[in-house]
Amino acid sequence: MSSEPETEVILCPACRHALRVPLDLLGQQVQCPECKAMFRSPMRDGSGGLTEPELISRPESRQPTVRKSLDVMLLLPAFGLMFCGIVGTIVNGITAYRVLTEPALMKEIVRQQLQSLRQSGFGNDVPEAERDRVDDENAEKATRGLRWVLPTFAVVSAVAFMGGLSIATRWNYRLAQLGSVAAALNLPNLCCVPGAVAGLWALLMLSSEEGRAHFGR
Repeated sequence: MSSEPETEVILCPACRHALRVPLDLLGQQVQCPECKAMFRSPMRDGSGGLTEPELISRPESRQPTVRKSLDVMLLLPAFGLMFCGIVGTIVNGITAYRVLTEPALMKEIVRQQLQSLRQSGFGNDVPEAERDRVDDENAEKATRGLRWVLPTFAVVSAVAFMGGLSIATRWNYRLAQLGSVAAALNLPNLCCVPGAVAGLWALLMLSSEEGRAHFGR
C-alpha cells in the first residue's frame, strides 16, 4: 500500500492562495491552480526552512475586459445626463430670457395656461365674475416667480450636464455624484423623466466599488 507523497504548504506569490507542493517539486516550476500563475517553488535553505517562491509569469488579467464593460455601463447614463442637461439649460435659459425681456407676453402665456387648466376642472370654484381678475393676479405672481425659478433650473441643468461630462472623462467623482443627484430629483428642465432615470442609474453605478475605481478612487 503506497502512502501519499510528503508535501509542503506554500503560498502562491501572485494570489496568495495556499497550495500543497510535493517535496520532489521543491525548486521546480509549478502552476497555481487558482490563478494559473507560473512560479518556481521554494527550496530548502541551510536552516531547514524554505526560501521565497519566485514568480515567473502571471496570467493575463481580466481587468481590461471588466473595465471596458463597466465603462459602457457608465457612459450610457453619462450621455443621458449630458443630453438632458444641455436641453434643460437651453430651454430654461431661453424661457428665462423671455420672461425678463418680454414680461407682458410671458404673463399672457401663463394666463392662457391657467385658463386651460380651468377647462380641466382646476379652479372652477372661483366665481365667474372674478375669474379674469384672479387669472391676472395669478399670472402676475407666476411670472414674477419664473424670474428666479427658470434661471435656477438652468443652473441645475448645467450641473447635470457637467456631472455627465465628468463621468465620461473621469474628471471629478463628487461632481459626477452631484450631477446625478440633480437629474434624479427631476430638477433639470422641470419634470425630465429620462434625466431622472439617467441620474438614478449613474448614482447606482457610482456607488459601487467598480464605479469608484472608474475614477481611480
